[in-house]
Amino acid sequence: MKFKVNHTFLVQLLFLSLAGITAWQKISGLAVPPWFQHKFENSFIAAVPFGITFSFLIITFLELSIALCMIYSIVKQEYKLQEEKLIFNWGLDLSLILFLLLFFGSFLVGDYDNGALDFLYFIGTLLIRKKLIS
Repeated sequence: MKFKVNHTFLVQLLFLSLAGITAWQKISGLAVPPWFQHKFENSFIAAVPFGITFSFLIITFLELSIALCMIYSIVKQEYKLQEEKLIFNWGLDLSLILFLLLFFGSFLVGDYDNGALDFLYFIGTLLIRKKLIS
């Protein structure tokens, strides 16, 4: 008997963990953490009324949406499908948007180390999406 690893399922679990844990941490805090406020207090985001709060909510919403897409994709057993994996692809596309926003925020405040990581996450997600679709 030959053992075959289902790469789609592993990616679903990876993104579920990544987005689910971070979304849960943000939601369970019930407030914008001080470190987030401090990070953006000198940026133009702080000049916009509720800009920092709104930014935090967008990030949280994207993370929650990614996690829900991956859960729904697993429940629908899209990892078994040979044809288009619609919900799974939505989750990956939302991840690309999230990593782009995180990259922008990191570079906005001069946090180039995190920006570089966000860039790598974006490129990795793009490669995963391309590999698992073709």
